[in-house]
Amino acid sequence: MQGKQGSAAATAAEALRRRILDGTYSPGQRLPSATAIGNEFGIDRGTAARVLAQLRQTGFIITKPGSGSFVRTFEPIRRSFPARLAAWREGQSIQDADTGKRARMVEVTVGEVPAGETVAAELSIDTGAPVLRRSRRFAVDDRLVQLADSFYLLDLVRSTPIVYTDTGPGGVYARLDEIGHAPVRFTERLRARMPLPTETDALELPGGTPVLVITRMAFDSEDRCIEVTEMVLDASAYELEYHATI
Repeated sequence: MQGKQGSAAATAAEALRRRILDGTYSPGQRLPSATAIGNEFGIDRGTAARVLAQLRQTGFIITKPGSGSFVRTFEPIRRSFPARLAAWREGQSIQDADTGKRARMVEVTVGEVPAGETVAAELSIDTGAPVLRRSRRFAVDDRLVQLADSFYLLDLVRSTPIVYTDTGPGGVYARLDEIGHAPVRFTERLRARMPLPTETDALELPGGTPVLVITRMAFDSEDRCIEVTEMVLDASAYELEYHATI
């Protein structure tokens, strides 16, 4: 797709993505044919077919032979606070509470890194002091939805399964409980913004998709911060639910 055709194709792809994201084309709805897309955006049928292929490759649509292309059905992930944070007591991870039996994939890397200013301040250590970082990239129903980095004091977790990619039933919080530092209080800070280029690439976000940035601190019974987690969520994939009694 080059020249005028390429520019028009990019416009078509972006317009179709936006229509899917804003609900103009609802989940399960059939998209216009390649011929109709070509007529609307001034591109030939072959280029329009490649636009549809691009949408399919990035997870926005599925194609049924003989029937056409349809908006992929993706049920928003309900992130229920604070109930999700107690899942470890039942031997589940937080993500189990969010997604239930839906197909889920997670990539995990673990290693020591110098603490940034925010992490250092929350953990009451010097900026640059070594901490353990657990980095994850989550996909649900074959769609990338979240990046998460969690940070821990090395002296606290060095001799626990938290240093491994698989922390066992109940995840990190169950392991913290085993060493006498179960989380009993949480604070979350949330804001919305446009993604950084690295986040766009990591989550394979279409142009114009905002992200939710959530920073969570977990505290033990002595009100000591035992974990700082920085999350980046595809805003179009989540529904946030909060419960409070006052």
